[in-house]
Amino acid sequence: MAPLAFVSTSFQSPLRLALAAAFSLVCVAAEAKGDAWASCRAADPDKRIEGCGEVIARGDKETKPNRVAAYVNRGGAYHAKGDFERALADFDKALEIDPSSSVVLADRAAAYRAKGDFDHAIADYDKLLVAQPKSAAAYLGRGGAYQGKGDLDKAIADYDKTLELDKKSAAALAGRGRAWRAKGDLDHALADFDAAIKLEPKSAQAYLNRAALYQAKGDLDHALADYDKAIASDGKLAIAYNNRGLTLHAKGDFDRAVADFSKAVGLDPKYARAYLNRANAYRGKHDLEHAKPDLEQALTLDPNLAAAKKGLDEVTKQLAARAAAAPAQ
Repeated sequence: MAPLAFVSTSFQSPLRLALAAAFSLVCVAAEAKGDAWASCRAADPDKRIEGCGEVIARGDKETKPNRVAAYVNRGGAYHAKGDFERALADFDKALEIDPSSSVVLADRAAAYRAKGDFDHAIADYDKLLVAQPKSAAAYLGRGGAYQGKGDLDKAIADYDKTLELDKKSAAALAGRGRAWRAKGDLDHALADFDAAIKLEPKSAQAYLNRAALYQAKGDLDHALADYDKAIASDGKLAIAYNNRGLTLHAKGDFDRAVADFSKAVGLDPKYARAYLNRANAYRGKHDLEHAKPDLEQALTLDPNLAAAKKGLDEVTKQLAARAAAAPAQ
């Protein structure tokens, strides 16, 4: 029999905000080499899917705990690839084998959250909390699911409970801060973001949260300072450059805004709103020739982006008027 270390999964939201449901998972069986288990434990999702598939195909030749572990690891790999349907199918299979596994329930809840199926996620977190009423991670996960649903009061209550159980949960502070911000309570939000940064002073996401709050308050200088810190902590976050570009645009610094939006689309070529934002910065510079292709690219990436449609119509008309007014050669 070969060994298996479970590979746990965690969830991060679409606005680029980290709320992980982390549970410790246990290795089973004795050490062995040279078979599918090594691949089933691999960090690379594709390799893990292949290896775990081989293990699962062995059926009853593997022990029940090992079969559960193989489904969990493969489900985690599918989750990492964004294939939530297959991830959920694997977690369902694991729960058929071991219906009492809190580990599998936690991973399934996280996959439901990532898929945007918040009601099923909440149901799984409810079950977890019956089994583990003092699980800070379960309250944290359920708070994120409530927040995804837009039930901000229940989200805040779960983040409160998380912090009662784990006073150093920066994720709970960040989540609660975002919930306060969504409710329009910017003072409570700022206090939570400040506290999160004290706990994790090198976290790019923590600075992004606070920067966005300052931006909402119209405090552009503090927003810029926090975006600078976020980028210094992690220079590969396209959203950080995009949002700093928006702040620079608001200050009328179109050249630096264009540079930041260019960096954002360089890091994420499918970032439709960054193309839209760069087009708007070019328009601020009266550079319609560069604005038009950016608006076209934004619409290619997101045909439903209404602001890009409107902007492209306006720029096309302005360019036509300019051409009509130009003296004949």
